[in-house]
Amino acid sequence: MTKPDPLYALEKLGEAVYDLATGTGPVQERLCEAAVYLHRIRPEDIPDAELRRVLVGIKDNLTFDELQKMPNEDASAIAARILDLYQCMDDLLERPTG
Repeated sequence: MTKPDPLYALEKLGEAVYDLATGTGPVQERLCEAAVYLHRIRPEDIPDAELRRVLVGIKDNLTFDELQKMPNEDASAIAARILDLYQCMDDLLERPTG
C-alpha cells in the first residue's frame, strides 16, 4: 500500500479547479472533466478528516448519469465545493517560507 500523498491530492484538485474555470461548455460537462482528476485522489491522501468527508461526498455526486440530468444550480454548487476543498487543502498544506 502506498503512503498518503497530500501534495498529489492538492495537485489533482488544482487540475480539477483549472478545468472548471477554463473549460468550455455547461458546468455539467466541466464537472465531468474535473471528475477525472478527483477520482484519482484517495481519501487517505487528504490529511484532515472533515476534508476527507467532503471529498467522498463530492465524488459520490460525480457520476456521469447524475451529472447529465443535474440542474445548473446543483452543478454549480458542486463546483463551488471543489473550489472550497482546493482552497482548504492549500491552506492546510501551506508551508512557511524563509
